[in-house]
Amino acid sequence: MDSKIINFIAKEQVCALSVLLSDGVPHIATVHYSHTENPLRIFIQTSNTTTKAKALVNRENAKAAIVIGFSEEDWLTLQMRGDIKIVSNKDELEEIYKIHYKKHPDAEQYKGPQTIFLEFKPTWWRFTDFNTDPETIVEQ
Repeated sequence: MDSKIINFIAKEQVCALSVLLSDGVPHIATVHYSHTENPLRIFIQTSNTTTKAKALVNRENAKAAIVIGFSEEDWLTLQMRGDIKIVSNKDELEEIYKIHYKKHPDAEQYKGPQTIFLEFKPTWWRFTDFNTDPETIVEQ
């Protein structure tokens, strides 16, 4: 992935996450995220009582979509589709805590017995820079 896109992901703090509920209805939420670069993985802290979390219970992998970039000043956006799961491996969680709480130190105060982390792995993405004419689109 282009360094401009990776820098954009690192700079931004919030994304819109969409998951499908068990009845096929989409559910979307705005959430804080953290990430790793290679391979690109997006991590989201939430409670096991949220609608997005309940949609993933008893599902090893589910389909999801994420959008990063909401600023009418920056005019950059990244759309992604991929797979999402609840992370249950304790060693993986320890690494995610380090990554996530480095980017969002205030989020650690909300960590408790109902806290879970979601991991999103993109299978498709499109980055659009609307600052150029015509807009620049990079897609995979």
